Amino acid sequence: MTRVKICGLMNQRDVNLCVQAGVDMVGFVVDYPASVPWNISKKAAKGFVSRVPPFVSTCVVTGGPPEVVIELIKYVAPDVVQLHYKETLREITEIASDLKEKGIKTIKALRLNQEGKCDFEIADPAEAARELAHTGISAVLVDSYTEVRPGGTGMTVDLGAFRAIQKNSPLPVILAGGLNPENISSILKQVHSYGVDVLTGVEQKPGYKDEEKVRLFTQNVRQVD
Repeated sequence: MTRVKICGLMNQRDVNLCVQAGVDMVGFVVDYPASVPWNISKKAAKGFVSRVPPFVSTCVVTGGPPEVVIELIKYVAPDVVQLHYKETLREITEIASDLKEKGIKTIKALRLNQEGKCDFEIADPAEAARELAHTGISAVLVDSYTEVRPGGTGMTVDLGAFRAIQKNSPLPVILAGGLNPENISSILKQVHSYGVDVLTGVEQKPGYKDEEKVRLFTQNVRQVD
């Protein structure tokens, strides 16, 4: 079964509608080290996370130095942290190791530009996937990237690069970037992703999800399954 994550939640109404739609994971962008429209405070995130019911996982999307990330995640206490910035292999290993002791899993985002190269210390997607497997993370997320916006670009990733990451990673690989209710069925018929992560594709505007789009996106993923 393809897991569904809805990200960029900023209010309780949107958390509730995602839960009601049957998503597997809800995501909150917290203290992200660059300007993005979905940033919320750690205090707000802690409140949202504490109210998510059983059987729905919680994820904090953030980035930065290990000591900053670890302190934040210990405070908010989600199930998963998604590192979505410019963390090095050494930093990823340190964060994943520390948080694993607290029962919190780590996802690392590999952000691909329009040429299919990673915004990472290793530009080749296949090699990056192989090296990340040794850091202690639990999954790799593949997202699109531009110089203007580090995530939530609305642009789909190169599926060839995504397949290369899948082929070279022993870890689950999650697809993000430019997904929406209209294209998700077609994309999932081309690549069999462990999970999918959507942000702008189910929004009315930044910070406010569209109830019908959330429902349709989840429904269309389930139908392909």
